[in-house]
Amino acid sequence: MAGQRLHLIHNASSGAFMRGLELDVLRRKLEAAGWEMAGETDLAQGDPPGPAALAGCADALAIAGGDGSIKAVLNALTGQEGVTPVLILPCGTANLLARHVHASINLDTIIERSVSAAVRPLLLGDANGHVFAVAAAVGVSPALVKFREDIRKLGLWGRVGRSLASLRVGWRSMFRQPFLVQAEGEDAPRRATAIYAACPDSPVSDGRFLVFGGRMRNVADLLSGLAMAALPGVDESGRNWTARTRQLQIRSTRPLPVILDGEPLTLESPLTLEFGRKCVEVIIT
Repeated sequence: MAGQRLHLIHNASSGAFMRGLELDVLRRKLEAAGWEMAGETDLAQGDPPGPAALAGCADALAIAGGDGSIKAVLNALTGQEGVTPVLILPCGTANLLARHVHASINLDTIIERSVSAAVRPLLLGDANGHVFAVAAAVGVSPALVKFREDIRKLGLWGRVGRSLASLRVGWRSMFRQPFLVQAEGEDAPRRATAIYAACPDSPVSDGRFLVFGGRMRNVADLLSGLAMAALPGVDESGRNWTARTRQLQIRSTRPLPVILDGEPLTLESPLTLEFGRKCVEVIIT
């Protein structure tokens, strides 16, 4: 894609910029990789441009920000016609989305490889109209969401240590009013206080959510849930369970606390999680 025009969307309050990354330096890196800078949007001063505004002006769109900024732009783009391919740049703190798409959060490497990278469809999850690319958590603290991502890459002892470290952090936010969860194809709903639905590891895989659910009522339940997250199959009590599905519906008498790709929000019941109904084209390095 060398020599093509790139529109840059950035958020100066994202982690990398707060740690000292300069916008001029980022522009020069993109130009050195072969991109022609066609325009910019500062998320702090306005909304991202729609496909109509970019038509004929840019061949691709780069998002330099954290997971919240990137997700907000993807949410605005999905479902619209004429969307240009998106280059996700890890300029935040956790950078879950960039890690999911590129399998790396090295900004320089991603930019250098973007000049010859392929454009692929990124299949997204949807939660009552809010998209996500990595995972959705309901009734689970942000610390435990990050924990579940981290343990995928850790060995046995690393997982045990992470579980113990997360116990204290998750204590105050884990015990919530139970809700009913029904997976597509299942006859009866399950009761749970915590749900974690992860998108397939491959960003272009037409797969299903991997769902971890459980009822956390006391310390033993919390320990069992953490153990199962790290070592699936440990819990045989029925309090915790896993499933693979394209759709989940969650019902509660109260609004539901939800975390999408690390960003917390509150959504009304019933909450429907679907995978693969929405997608956006991304540049995968």
